[in-house]
Amino acid sequence: MTDDAGMKDMLAFLIARDTMHQQQWLAVLEELGHGNIRAVHPTPNSFPQSQEHQEFSYVFVDTNIDPDSPSVGQNRRWTQGPSLDGRSQFREMKAQPVGDEPMLGPPMPEGHAQAEQINLAGQRD
Repeated sequence: MTDDAGMKDMLAFLIARDTMHQQQWLAVLEELGHGNIRAVHPTPNSFPQSQEHQEFSYVFVDTNIDPDSPSVGQNRRWTQGPSLDGRSQFREMKAQPVGDEPMLGPPMPEGHAQAEQINLAGQRD
């Protein structure tokens, strides 16, 4: 419902991450011995998976920044091996910034931002 390319890109990324989180929880349930739970039920199921940022759909993003510390997901069912929906393989990657630095518009005065932010925004124009 938007024409904003940045918003569409962010939503496609977030839906891809939602795919991973759903698959991850199913894998954890399987690992805990809750039987065969290999269900296919992406949410939202009306969003075409082809429009997700699929490079993130089955990736466990390790946010541990200590290079000497082992990954929390190392050798876990939800970080390696086939995904529960059978569409991909789980894999792990270290968190890293992606995308460009956002260029935000000036704050709206009725939002009561700091005066310095409003003045700085006026200097960029």
